[in-house]
Amino acid sequence: MSFREKSAWITLVTVLVVFGAYFSALLTGHVRGFHSLFLLLVCGIGLLVLQVALNLIAIMTTPRDGRAPRDERETLIQWRSHTLGYYVLMVFVLALFVPVHFGHTALDMANFALFAVVIATVSVAVAQIVMFRRGA
Repeated sequence: MSFREKSAWITLVTVLVVFGAYFSALLTGHVRGFHSLFLLLVCGIGLLVLQVALNLIAIMTTPRDGRAPRDERETLIQWRSHTLGYYVLMVFVLALFVPVHFGHTALDMANFALFAVVIATVSVAVAQIVMFRRGA
């Protein structure tokens, strides 16, 4: 498995774990109001630490591949996956007008927007993994 594919797996798993915990705490009602901002800060720092640590481990397991420049195939995979993620994000951002009409607060709207970014990030990582596995 190449470093770039490992990096996509790391992104997928860490984002699902960290923001899965964040959104499950919001949905179960354990965190309300501005206390959710503290949880978001903790989750953001946790994601940063996990991403850096796991990517350093991935670089150490594939030292030449981790420092090598992207080849044409990896560049095309990155472009395709980011294009897909952009379209996913735009659909979710355009869908944000729905909760506005149900009277959600600004904090809820910020969480909906964050959910859209998380879904777009997950879609980029999944697209990269599929394309690396497929050999595209």
